[in-house]
Amino acid sequence: MKQYTFKISYEGKFSYSWGYAMYSAFLEQLNKEEAGKIHEDASFSQYITPDQWVISSEKEYSLNDSYFLHKYNMEIKLLEKKTEEITEQQMADKYLVHAPFKKNIRVCFLTPTTFKQAGEYVLYPTQSLIMQSLTTKWNQWAQHFVLEDMTWDNCKISKYNLRSVAYSMKGVKIQGFVGYVDLFFWGAESIIRLANMICNFGKFSGAGIKTTLGMGGIKVE
Repeated sequence: MKQYTFKISYEGKFSYSWGYAMYSAFLEQLNKEEAGKIHEDASFSQYITPDQWVISSEKEYSLNDSYFLHKYNMEIKLLEKKTEEITEQQMADKYLVHAPFKKNIRVCFLTPTTFKQAGEYVLYPTQSLIMQSLTTKWNQWAQHFVLEDMTWDNCKISKYNLRSVAYSMKGVKIQGFVGYVDLFFWGAESIIRLANMICNFGKFSGAGIKTTLGMGGIKVE
């Protein structure tokens, strides 16, 4: 898995919904075969914040120096690039064996995030929704360390600071949230280490729905 982080330059007032427009502009530069592969690529995610565009994928894609967002009649220029690469084995070695583990993990929602439950968008996250989403995304990517039947009944939200934010795409506004939650884990060290691995993978996978389209970008502290 590779992650590219670009500093960006633009004019005008920032909108989180640029994430979907950025995705559309990115697809426009690809041929139909490449664009089709992205739709089938469970590891692909991207999001935009006021100062950077982040894209994660197992595959290599050529990227332009700038992208024009037709809906907003503005251009986003890609400046300094930082690249980070991980493998499944490296993640397992680091978080399951070598790195000190954390019982308190802060999950920061950098772009509007939501989950779907019983066919409805969820306005407020629960520890179960967060951890189950991250586990599912890990299992879609992992080949060897697949986590089956994880219920994550050893954690709770100990603190939060969230606000609701609408995300616009295809003429629809999806109500989501940005901010952070602090997750507290207890119990066996092995389970806490698994939680550390899953949460830190979220930096690459995102959390919740529509991470390909710019929602659910997260970082972990």
